[in-house]
Order: sequence, then C-alpha cells, then structure tokens
Amino acid sequence: MPFKPPVVTEMDLLRARRIVCGLAPLRVLSAEDAEIVARTVALSFAEGRRRGLEIAKANAKAELEGGLASPSV
Repeated sequence: MPFKPPVVTEMDLLRARRIVCGLAPLRVLSAEDAEIVARTVALSFAEGRRRGLEIAKANAKAELEGGLASPSV
C-alpha cells in the first residue's frame, strides 16, 4: 500500500507560519529553515484533519449499522 501524504492547504501553511513567527527560539532561523519548520507544522495539521475525518467516517458507519448506542446525557 503506497504512502499517501495528507493534503496541506494554504490555511494550514498560514497558521503554521504564524506559529513559527510567534515562537521566540525560532526567530534565529533563516527564512528557508523557518519555512521548513512551518511546512512540517502544516503537515501535522493536515494529518490531524485526515485522521479526524477517518474517525468521523468510522463513527458514522457504525451508527448507520446500529453499532453505537445513543449517548446518554
């Protein structure tokens, strides 16, 4: 099964760049290095979104099959 990296959106990159710019220890990085860190952070956002979607799909499937009990409040 080939590895399929998550899709990184422009919003992911924007959020990640803001985080990198806001962290004082990372201010000493060159622009190129800061972009590498920002892309890595953005990739983690995309991976989290993909995993969340997989969980939501699994839960929806289980609900449709009657596998999940209704939550009690």
